[in-house]
Amino acid sequence: MTPVSGTDVVRRLNTQSVLDAVLDSGRCTGADLMARTGLSRPTVHAVCDDLIGRGWLVEPPRPDPAGPGRPARIYAPRPGAGFVLAVDMGATSVRAAVADLGGTVTGEAGAAFAHEHVAAADRLALTRDTCARALDAAGAAPGRVLGAVLGVPAPVDAGGRAAADEAYLPGLAALDLRAALAPTVARALVENDANLAVAAERWRGVARGVDDVVLVLAGERLGAGVCLGGRVVRGHRGGVGEMGFLDLVDGVGGTDAIGNLARRWGSAELGRSVRAEQVVAAAGAGDPAARGVVDAVARRIARALAVLSTLLDPELLVVGGAVAAAGEVLLAPLRREVARVTARPVRLAASSLADRGVLLGAVRVALDDVRPRLLDLSPAPV
Repeated sequence: MTPVSGTDVVRRLNTQSVLDAVLDSGRCTGADLMARTGLSRPTVHAVCDDLIGRGWLVEPPRPDPAGPGRPARIYAPRPGAGFVLAVDMGATSVRAAVADLGGTVTGEAGAAFAHEHVAAADRLALTRDTCARALDAAGAAPGRVLGAVLGVPAPVDAGGRAAADEAYLPGLAALDLRAALAPTVARALVENDANLAVAAERWRGVARGVDDVVLVLAGERLGAGVCLGGRVVRGHRGGVGEMGFLDLVDGVGGTDAIGNLARRWGSAELGRSVRAEQVVAAAGAGDPAARGVVDAVARRIARALAVLSTLLDPELLVVGGAVAAAGEVLLAPLRREVARVTARPVRLAASSLADRGVLLGAVRVALDDVRPRLLDLSPAPV
């Protein structure tokens, strides 16, 4: 084994620091990088020249100087140097997104499964086809994908293995989902969908800067992503955030979520088949029957939120999923009911990412996996 000197370690740390700064900002001058990294001007320019030579950065043409002297050198990520693949495979549909190494989504695709209990082979085939269409939309060849994350509605342990339970993943419980996206990527990270959603909220949503936050996916079945002290909490088998215990909570009795309840109760109350978003829209427009349904849903869901708030003591509790688009029509009765059943009500917010939280969280986790390894990888050829 070749010994590594202290100088080599420092050089690598400096290079990684500069690369991360450029990827995060998209475009930097040498002065910007000095301020962001604390490195000297000669070191910044030497590192950038090295990264240009490796194929990770480019130096765009300099603008004409506004005054005397040479224009500042500008550095930017090389377009197409590498991509990450993010996949949200739910019970009824699948979505895929391709993002560059700065986290900008460059291509997306989605599809619906024929039904919730579709055969495993058909589910995986449609998922791979959706990934291929997302790559086509991004103009990215599979060989340029440096990492991938697959989000699933099931507990996932620290080794990346999803729970072997047909209740979560019909037809897939016996499979190692880490290989589910092959041959597009040889191996993907697998993560619980709610854990990805809470990562997205801390990255680009309403929980930026919040270290103690719980996100509740509240579409069909309640599930929570828990972040305490700035770290996602998963437990021994990945079961933190699974809410089967609600079967035992008086006034709740199960994990049926806002979208599920609003659709079923709204259809019964209004005497016709309606979607959850139609019920919420009618409530917002002042329809008394729809308003009554939303209030009833809020009373039930508030008890679940109160349990999470009391046990975990977060600074912020975020309601996520497509129902988050309802905004204050839903949040106002939830706040009222949570305040009624708890001694210290938690701050509630609707996700600003709506139904994109899981997908964007998968992008973030893929970047966190790939970017520390970039200096050991080769970028796509120019």
